[in-house]
Amino acid sequence: MLNLIRDVRDRGLPVILISHNMPHVFEVADRIHIHRLGKRVAVVKPDTHTMSDAVAIMTGALDPNDHPAGAFAA
Repeated sequence: MLNLIRDVRDRGLPVILISHNMPHVFEVADRIHIHRLGKRVAVVKPDTHTMSDAVAIMTGALDPNDHPAGAFAA
């Protein structure tokens, strides 16, 4: 599945992947929209945030604005 996502992305087509499998998400994503309690709380990039950061934002343990790289407006 990840190879298919890469192939489609490399052809210039947008791909939306909905997953809690953070290693897969970080492997193929350009941007990650993080949701908590049904609302988008942050948009981060894999090159500025770690998987641990993303999970902490997702669970509410980290305010995305408290991260040194910040987050895109949600």
